[in-house]
Parts: sequence; C-alpha cells; structure tokens
Amino acid sequence: MLSPTDVHYLVGLLTMISNPESVEIVLGDIVHDDIADKDRDVDITVTYKDVNGQISAFKGIEVKKHSRPLDVTHIEQLSAKLNDMSKVSHRSIVSASGYTKPARKKAEAKGVDLFEFIRWNNPMEGFGHISFPPDFHIEQRTLMWVGNPSVAFNPKENIPDEIKNQITGNSRIGDFTGDKDNNHKTFQQLADKLSSNVIATIKDREEIKSLTPGIEKQVKYLFDMMDGMYVELKDSKLYLKQALLQGKVMWKEQTILPEFKVLIKVGESTPYVGCAIAELAQGNLIGFTVSQVDRDIKLINISDRNQKKIQLLKLR
Repeated sequence: MLSPTDVHYLVGLLTMISNPESVEIVLGDIVHDDIADKDRDVDITVTYKDVNGQISAFKGIEVKKHSRPLDVTHIEQLSAKLNDMSKVSHRSIVSASGYTKPARKKAEAKGVDLFEFIRWNNPMEGFGHISFPPDFHIEQRTLMWVGNPSVAFNPKENIPDEIKNQITGNSRIGDFTGDKDNNHKTFQQLADKLSSNVIATIKDREEIKSLTPGIEKQVKYLFDMMDGMYVELKDSKLYLKQALLQGKVMWKEQTILPEFKVLIKVGESTPYVGCAIAELAQGNLIGFTVSQVDRDIKLINISDRNQKKIQLLKLR
C-alpha cells in the first residue's frame, strides 16, 4: 500500500522519466510566495535548463492522495497558492483520487494542468514498446534470522552480574568523545544494527548462498567494536570491545505482486509514464518504469522512502 509520501516520491520520479534529461527534480521544495512575502512548501518542483545551463522553465506540482476526488475548493486553494509564486512558470496538480467535473473546469480557467496518478488496469496496453503480462511478479529471496540472535558483548571477559543486571534494551550508548552515538542511541538499537550487519556480511558466502530455502543454519560472528564505545551504567561505563552474535539463519522466498500505476494528463487517453512497483520485505520499493519519451526500461529501488534526491538505474 503506497503511503502519501510514496506517492509524492513516485510522481516526482515519473515526472523525471517523462521529461528530457536536462531537468532537476526536488521533493518538498521551498518557493517564495510573492503575495504573502514568505517561503512556502511545494510538493515537487521541476527545473528545466537550456543548453547553456540557464533556467528556461520552472514547474510547480502539488500532489494529493485523498480518499475522494479533489473538488473545486481544493483546486481553488492549490491554484491560488501556485499562482502567487512568480518564480513558477508552469503549474500542475496531481491527484491519486481523481477530480470532480467542476474542479476540472476550475483548473482550466486558472491555467493549471491536471494529472492523475491512477491504477494501470491493463499493463498490456498504453505503451507501444513494452507491456507487462497479467502474471508478472517479483520473486524475493531474503536471508533472515530464525527468532532473535543472542548478542554477547565482551565475550572473553567475566562481567559481574551486578553490571549485567543494569543493562536493558533502553540503556544509552556513547562513544569515545563522550557524546551519545547518533546511530545507536540505545543498547537494543546497537544489537539490532549488529544483527543486520551479520546478515549483510554472510549472505554472499557460498555455504549460505547454497542453503535450501526453509533450512536453518547455525551461525556465529564476532565483531570488533569501535574504540571507546560504551554503554552507560548507573555510576560507571562498560566499554564495548567485541560483540559475539549467535543464532540460526535461513532463506525465505516470497512472491510479490506489484502495483501498476500510470501518470496521465486529464483529457488525454495515452499515459505519459507507467510503473510496476512492489514493496520488499526490507521496506524498500522496487520496480520498473516505462515512458513515451524513450524505449528504455528503468529500474527503481527506493531504500529511503523519505529522501528528496531521485536516482534512476537504466536497463537497456
């Protein structure tokens, strides 16, 4: 299920794909409102540059994911917002829920282009150079822990029980500077990060790669910790020198059915760009995009679904 943030990101990404390469896309950009004399947020901005690197056009796009079609009030508010920004030369609104007929008329009168980000009901049609079969799916093979691995810090030391009993999942982690470590704020977060690191480190080993899905394998991994990293105790610090992780891992196979989406201008029958997008077990979005601009298929992999920078991989 795509969140509003996902829709913003995908619309920005598809806007990039459906335009020439000489564009810059920014999500959540700040643009000056001349009437209010203040900077305001615009969901997506597209900056077009000519061969000399000069800005030739600046498009502002507002993106909405509502449960109902956008009505006249929505269009009036968004149009007024974009029209008060003199820097914006082209104004557009994208809706994931459609528009009412009066809203469409209002947008036409205000000179605002309307687009829809909608379900691609028949991925066999819409683009002459590419189509997706009805049974198109993505197979994911994920290495995972069976239960939670055990994590033992300083395994070669005999840590007294009175110290061990002070450590909880919420115990604070610091580093040699004395500052709280930003990446591992608590003992549990540090343990979780180490667990993920073990999976990332061993998954390409031959004895792991050759495992049959569903078959468990015992693993043991010893980390050398960063010098000076410690866990805060009541009246002292326990410096973390090593971490020993032990547990069972196995491969899990999963069939993922993607969502098919297209970006289409209201009043037109041919979509500008389409995508097959799926959410993987790790939480990232992966998929393929096609457009009317070129005959390339582009692979997208969004690991940080809140990032503003849009990157593409191209498959030729």
